[in-house]
Amino acid sequence: MKQWYWIFLSLTYTSMLFANPIKKVELKSLGLSIETPNHWEGVTDEEFRDSKNQIHLESKTFTKLLHESKELPLFSIRKVDPNLEEYFTIINIKALTTELEFKNIPLDLRTYLFRVSMALKKFDYLIEPKAVRINGNLAGFALFSHTIMDEAQNETKVVSAIWVFPRKGYFYMIGSGMVEENFEPVFEEVKQIVNTFKIEKTK
Repeated sequence: MKQWYWIFLSLTYTSMLFANPIKKVELKSLGLSIETPNHWEGVTDEEFRDSKNQIHLESKTFTKLLHESKELPLFSIRKVDPNLEEYFTIINIKALTTELEFKNIPLDLRTYLFRVSMALKKFDYLIEPKAVRINGNLAGFALFSHTIMDEAQNETKVVSAIWVFPRKGYFYMIGSGMVEENFEPVFEEVKQIVNTFKIEKTK
């Protein structure tokens, strides 16, 4: 069974990652770009819908909303595990509206994630919300663990990373989820990909 984790990475490892060929993905109308290794591949809208419907949250109400939501990411990629023949991590980029002004990025990101945590089981911060800068753009970052369930109520412990890039009246969100066991190398790879994210202009 393929398990995809949504949500919504040492110097040696980094050199190994970018020794592999990369490709640049551009959303020219939005002025966005990100560089991804060739062994990552795109996720179609249909695959995204099907995969999120496999996830069950702590709240039945939130689970129902998740399954009924037609919201799709601007861009979504996944990495294939050649040994297990299943996808074990994914990165989504979304544009979301918000009433939060993000004048205090750590505080406002904590407020946003508090709302998210209401739908999650066993939510716990691994890295508290903080401000970071990526390619000249100020962003918020946090890393947290939680559990998700399948239809049979089997629980899987996962770690989710989230970056938010505030704009006027909205923000770009990059999210990634990974299985908790030995997640650090996967997180390092995800982080290196996110560090190539560029916002060249806004509309």
